[in-house]
Amino acid sequence: MSKQKQLKGYYYAAYNYLRTPKGRHDAIDYIRAAVIIMGVAAILIGALQWWCNM
Repeated sequence: MSKQKQLKGYYYAAYNYLRTPKGRHDAIDYIRAAVIIMGVAAILIGALQWWCNM
């Protein structure tokens, strides 16, 4: 099986999964988790920079 066909299969599988109610719910949960992680990381980086500049 060629790499292109394999990637196309992964794409269609993910696309079909995201079209289901569970897939949409999972995608929203993953996006929410990523936003929370980035927010906490930004707060920690800001706190460390503030602490080092004191």
